[in-house]
Amino acid sequence: MTKISKQTKFKAIQEYFLGVDSKRSIARRYGLDSTAFLVLIAAYETHGPDVLFNPPKVTTEFRIALASWAIKNNASYTEIAAKFGYTGTAQMRAWKEIYSKLGPNGLLSIQKGRKPEMPNKKPKSVKKLTEQENRLSQLEDEVLRLKIENEALKLLASIQQRTDNSQK
Repeated sequence: MTKISKQTKFKAIQEYFLGVDSKRSIARRYGLDSTAFLVLIAAYETHGPDVLFNPPKVTTEFRIALASWAIKNNASYTEIAAKFGYTGTAQMRAWKEIYSKLGPNGLLSIQKGRKPEMPNKKPKSVKKLTEQENRLSQLEDEVLRLKIENEALKLLASIQQRTDNSQK
């Protein structure tokens, strides 16, 4: 998914309010998701360009207020965007789910960023060996195997010689 710049979104909104074309046509022209564009327009109508250039700070209190209001009012994403000036529909959905299941305390534990990787996963930067490196590794393994085999044969010969000498 391509990230659309704030300036591009602003141009699309301006075109819509100038009556250049329909919401869907403008969204398509600028590569915007039509639902996201509807949400953006609703937020822009109420909050103006701040929606794009100075969005609300997302705090725990903000999440709780948004989720509780959305659930109480059975509000759509466009209604939520118009009320709060926030356009992140994926976050809205997640916050509503968490609030429904765990209440306001569930939204207290949300952390920003990615989840940490599982400790027993292999690192992603595992280097693939080239053909030469692979062949070299195979040859080194074979040399080690032959050395061990040679030592084992020497030991076996030594044991046989001792048993032969003791039988005489």
